[in-house]
Amino acid sequence: MMLKPNQKIINAYYHPTSVVFLDDHQAFLDSVPLALEANVAYQSFVDPQKAIAYINGHTQYRPLLEQDLQLTDSGQSYHYKLDSESILHKTLDNKRFSEPSVLITDYAMPGSNYNGLDVCNAIDNPYVKKILLTGVADEQIAIEALNNKVIDYYLKKNSQDILPKINELIQQYQQDYFNDMTRVVREGLKVSSPLIDDPAVVGYFFDFIEQKNIVEYHLYTESSPASLDFLLLDEQGKRHRLLLLNKEDIKAHRDVAADAGAPDALLKTLDSLSSIPLFPSLDGFYHPDMTSDWQNHFYPSTKIHGQEDYLATFIQETAPFPKQTEQSVSLQEYLQGNMATTSSSTS
Repeated sequence: MMLKPNQKIINAYYHPTSVVFLDDHQAFLDSVPLALEANVAYQSFVDPQKAIAYINGHTQYRPLLEQDLQLTDSGQSYHYKLDSESILHKTLDNKRFSEPSVLITDYAMPGSNYNGLDVCNAIDNPYVKKILLTGVADEQIAIEALNNKVIDYYLKKNSQDILPKINELIQQYQQDYFNDMTRVVREGLKVSSPLIDDPAVVGYFFDFIEQKNIVEYHLYTESSPASLDFLLLDEQGKRHRLLLLNKEDIKAHRDVAADAGAPDALLKTLDSLSSIPLFPSLDGFYHPDMTSDWQNHFYPSTKIHGQEDYLATFIQETAPFPKQTEQSVSLQEYLQGNMATTSSSTS
């Protein structure tokens, strides 16, 4: 059984989530934190009912779509767009990291009325990825469950490489969780901002967030001056912004600035493509009252050569978005506060 390669996809948003371990052997659960990669949030249980209650009680997923009714000659149709307000609000929710995305459960739990498949079937959230741990005698049951899409993967519990494989699966499935949950959103984004799937942009994006130690990102679409506009948060909760612009975005910046009577030096800076502006206005464009300090709102740009040429700029420790004034809870704060109490859930 081969693990499919994890194709990197830029989603509408991504944040660290929790992995739930369920096993009636405390020794196995005790080995979990020693084997997990750094900064993986997890909860562990020996009681199936408590595991089910945790997953269903902490599920926060929602499609994050707004549905607009449109009347056409052929009748009614619906247009879906990203609910950016809800995404930005999510960055303030200190429960977001406890959202379960992956369940890793033993199949055989003799002291319980549940087996692993019973637990998988009791999970309400259809996007949670389920990994079944099996003994030799249970492998055929696991194969049938995999074919019936009750689980996403199974592992033989006596495999020598089980813990490295679990880490590999967690990394993949936490990404797949968001891939599946935001699939409809991405289809719309591909129409309005096709660069989101340009391999050059995708490669730049993931290299960049790794380099900057970014642990979560959230796409901002409302009145943005860029085709792609991301709020980025690092492990300490410092907020940054990454803008990705195409030639139409640059032209829009110049047209707005020229119509507003911007200084010639500002227009020449835009023409040079050496830096990108983000003005402190609701729409991010130049306004006439910014004449005196316009230089302070330009940021060095990087060229990306893809299916067409794009510009990217990174703004460090940016101010909150409009309508977002509270401070985000960081992953580091969550791990420090939550992991200290994790062991109590196993009892």
